[in-house]
Amino acid sequence: MSSLSPAIDKLPFYCPIPKAPHPSAGTLDAESVRWMVDHGICTPDSWIAQINSGHVAAMMVPLAESSRPAQHMSLFSDFCYWAYAWDDSHDARLDLRPPGALTSHCLRLDRILDYPGPPPHESDPYCQSLWDLRRRLADLPDTDQAIRVTDGTRRYIHGSYQWTRMQRSRTIPNLNGYLLARSDDCAGSWMVPFYPLIGGYRLTPEEAADPLTLILNDLVPLIGALDNDVISHHREAAIGEFNVLDVLRNENSGYPLTDAVTDAIALRDRLMTLYVRIRDHLARTAGPHLARFAHDIGYIIRGHMEWALETSRYRTPQDAKTGELHDATAFTVEWSDHPSDDNPGPPDLPAIAWWWDHIRAAETKTAT
Repeated sequence: MSSLSPAIDKLPFYCPIPKAPHPSAGTLDAESVRWMVDHGICTPDSWIAQINSGHVAAMMVPLAESSRPAQHMSLFSDFCYWAYAWDDSHDARLDLRPPGALTSHCLRLDRILDYPGPPPHESDPYCQSLWDLRRRLADLPDTDQAIRVTDGTRRYIHGSYQWTRMQRSRTIPNLNGYLLARSDDCAGSWMVPFYPLIGGYRLTPEEAADPLTLILNDLVPLIGALDNDVISHHREAAIGEFNVLDVLRNENSGYPLTDAVTDAIALRDRLMTLYVRIRDHLARTAGPHLARFAHDIGYIIRGHMEWALETSRYRTPQDAKTGELHDATAFTVEWSDHPSDDNPGPPDLPAIAWWWDHIRAAETKTAT
């Protein structure tokens, strides 16, 4: 086992969202591991079965209604494990390393999402398990929410495919291009629609199409993705991949890694400030369901970070190509009460700068 060092050992994050553990975390995790084993994704003693992905599912949705069917949280937890396992499978499986093979594989997954009919006639565990997830979505009484989860899963698969191609070509984009690609790859597109589903409420078509809702759908997962980039840089470096820290260093020749960490955290803090601004605006002006949605999805950020502090996915990451385990030096999170960058205006990044235009317009409208 080789040793890795993270970018810094203490990470200051602005996150004004309280920790809220879910009482069923252990049960969810055990059931999801059993589901993966039953579908042939892994064995009980494999590394992926030890990363406590059921815990992140529970911590990201800690306020689930106790009256809701247990299968809603179980489905979300299984989705989390499927996504992490599938993400690692791109490089772990020799048969998926050729570009044409990965293309064909993603097309098969896409077709399964289109049609939850009979199980696919193939032995690929990811196709079989995705069919099971899609079937369970189709059985839900809330058809609109199920469609949103399905469409979000499709976006994630397409984004992950493009992300893998970019990583394999070692084409490091500029920061603006990176944020666009990262938004599609970070799994938020299927996570976010689960919140009304699990919470037992629904957004109206008008609320779902509101510009601020659409912004939250990407903003919150992107904050979590940048958090992930900082804490998992040692993991990506071990397997020859790059993330936002490398993008920043590439744009600023000779940049020390610690400076890249500082800039990445400043960007995520600025985004967190925007999230709080939109959340609080909707709490004052929106209906109860949209206001609750805007509040609850913030746990994607806090729940992911709490999980990152415990999971072997970052504490003892595995090289997907070689199977080698790496012992990462311990790191801690310092929860800050104030953002390191509190600039209320947009950054010079066209991919996300327009988000600030919509919250300013909404605030102006309600003030008149």
